[in-house]
Amino acid sequence: MLKENPSASTGPAALAPPFPADALAVTKPSFRQYLVDFGKVSGRGRAALIGCLLLVAVSPSGLSALTVFTMPAYAMKTGTPIPVALLLFITIPLLMGPLALPIAGRWVDRYGARKFVIPAVMAYAVFTAAIPLVGGSILLLGIVLVLSSIAGFCASLAVVFKVISEWFPHHRGIGFGLVGEISGVAGVVLSPVFQWLVNGAAGGQAPAGAVGGSAPAGGTPPPAPDPSVFAGFGWDGTYYVVALAIVVIGIPSALWLVRESTEPAVGLMVKIKSELLPGIAFKTAVKSRTFIFFAIALTLAGAAPIAIRSNAVDFYGKSGIGAATVSLSLSVLFATSVVGLLIGGILLDRGSRPWIVAVLFAAAPIGLILAAFNNGSTAALYASMAFLGVIAGVESSVAPALIAKYFGLKSFAALQGLSLAILAPSMAIAPLLISAVATSVGSYTVPFLALAVLTLVAVVLTLLLPKFPAPWPLPAPAEDAAPGQSPAVATTKVAAPGE
Repeated sequence: MLKENPSASTGPAALAPPFPADALAVTKPSFRQYLVDFGKVSGRGRAALIGCLLLVAVSPSGLSALTVFTMPAYAMKTGTPIPVALLLFITIPLLMGPLALPIAGRWVDRYGARKFVIPAVMAYAVFTAAIPLVGGSILLLGIVLVLSSIAGFCASLAVVFKVISEWFPHHRGIGFGLVGEISGVAGVVLSPVFQWLVNGAAGGQAPAGAVGGSAPAGGTPPPAPDPSVFAGFGWDGTYYVVALAIVVIGIPSALWLVRESTEPAVGLMVKIKSELLPGIAFKTAVKSRTFIFFAIALTLAGAAPIAIRSNAVDFYGKSGIGAATVSLSLSVLFATSVVGLLIGGILLDRGSRPWIVAVLFAAAPIGLILAAFNNGSTAALYASMAFLGVIAGVESSVAPALIAKYFGLKSFAALQGLSLAILAPSMAIAPLLISAVATSVGSYTVPFLALAVLTLVAVVLTLLLPKFPAPWPLPAPAEDAAPGQSPAVATTKVAAPGE
């Protein structure tokens, strides 16, 4: 009978599904067959994956480049100090937004993804459109920005990992990797788009009347742009455009594409109701040593890329490396993150031990040490960014893959939401702490080395994780259950090799 593991033990035995391992054994396909099977999912499964990726593209993660341009434009137009604008547009929403994910995940686990995602996307669009309407009040603006962030994370990250987990039970790693990829690609592609929307053809300069146009203190007003040249929508108009994009892309995706599995996945007879999904209960999982270890490791390692990226221009500028070279090195970081997410996801899908996680996390201390002792070497800069890129986006691939393997799908969305809620504060605070310590001691070497030690702790914690338990079986359709047998106890039908 399918039941959750009642043990609260912290050892590997607490994580094993309550089935004989040999009864669940499935011959591991070749790598070629693994890739072929990934493409064999039904049309609804492919549609669900596309819908999930579209939701991520318009989520706060996918639109992360937006505030790079709207925040300074708002500060210029309203006269708000840059530190205050930074808190309003970036720090506080990034801290507060993911905190709702554990609760949102519990709702998704209990009521299903479709019932949750549709109102969440609608709320996301409404709150985003309301941002410029309350721009005159710092308090109201801060509240609406946080509400928009919460709704955006709930409409995307609270849903997409659960949907992908159900449709791609043997390809979760590569599916989760695609989520991280689309977030990074969206940031790169949309960055010039947002610059153009906010500033128009004026480039990085804020022309008068476009984004406020107030003259810098003690300076002369910038020249008025040619009236025939598009001067941008400003920070407020750009949010209207983004809200419209959420309506046009997000709502149709939620209505017609994103759905949990209601037909066979590859090689499995699956018709799933959330309450029948196998796995460990939320309260039991969060008390386990496995969850605690990987949540701490994820928090420590995940802070490294953003801490370096946010302080790169200032740090490397003091070593004589120009901003253009640093910008190019960030492209190297993005490129290696693409490789790291895909390869890491594939190896997690096909592996029986979490050693690949330790290998990925080991790239963080190497990259930090290369950065800490860089005295102006461009080669060392590129090498450091390449190593840090390997773990950039691990929250989108490693965390959900480990949760699905260790704890099953019963409380998957809630556990993934909790892991993101734990990680988000470290990602928001780490850049500020690195900058503050560097200012205090007069060098970035000390904070970079301290962070390298913490990421080494993350590597050790991942090495202490137990072997993956046997695969969690999926319940059979109600019509496949024996007469008088509950669908929850029907055995899963797995295709024989070569069938």
